[in-house]
Amino acid sequence: MHNKWDISKIEAVIQELNKRLDYQCNLKIEISKRAQKRMGAFFYRKNNGRIEPLKFVFAQCLLDGSYSEEVVKEVIIHEYLHYYCDTITGVNNGHNSYFKKMCRIMGISDSATFKYDIKRKSDIAYKYKIYCSKCNKYICGHKRIDFANNKVKKYISSCCKAKLIIK
Repeated sequence: MHNKWDISKIEAVIQELNKRLDYQCNLKIEISKRAQKRMGAFFYRKNNGRIEPLKFVFAQCLLDGSYSEEVVKEVIIHEYLHYYCDTITGVNNGHNSYFKKMCRIMGISDSATFKYDIKRKSDIAYKYKIYCSKCNKYICGHKRIDFANNKVKKYISSCCKAKLIIK
C-alpha cells in the first residue's frame, strides 16, 4: 500500500508544474468515485472557438494508495499537459505530436493509455472479464453481458493489438 492522495497534494504538484513551465493554473480539482477506467481528465468547453478550462478530475482508485507516488504524479502531469497544450494553442491537442513532445520534455510517457495494471476491488465484482486473446492481460470488466459482447466485437487490445475475449 502506498500513500493516499488528497486535493492539497494534487495542488502541490500542479504548483510545481506552474513554476517549472512558468505558467499559471488554478483550476478546480475533483476526485471521482465513479471513474474506474480513466485515471484523470482535463475538462474544458469551447467559447467562441477557444478552449475555456473548467477542471481536473482524478479517479479515487488512483489516489487511494493503490499506486506509487511516481504513477500518481505521472497522471497529474499528463492531465496538466493537456491543460497547458490546449490553452497555449487555443485548440484541443489530444495526444498529437505537440502534446507528446511536451510529455517527453517533462519526463513522462507520451502514451495515451494507463499501463499500470493492478487488480482493483471493482474489477473483482465484474461477472464478465475481458482479456487480450494473445497475452491474456486483463483489460476490463462488465456487469452486463451485452456491454461485454459489444466491447469484444468493436475493440482490440492496446497491448498486442489482438482480439478481446470474455472469461
